[in-house]
Amino acid sequence: MLYTIIPYELIFEKREDVPVSYIELKMGNKQLLVERVSEGKYLIRQMYSTNPFDYLDKNYSPGSIITL
Repeated sequence: MLYTIIPYELIFEKREDVPVSYIELKMGNKQLLVERVSEGKYLIRQMYSTNPFDYLDKNYSPGSIITL
């Protein structure tokens, strides 16, 4: 949850600005922006979450590779 006077559009990327090679995934309460690197493996580019403890999980930090 954000309490700010800055417009939402200036804080977050616009969805149409996201490169085509990126995919948005939802894992639990986390919204992930990932890039496919090989069959079943994805590189995490960004994570969106309202829970601050989600950002402390090293498994979902940007640059990590997840397998689906």
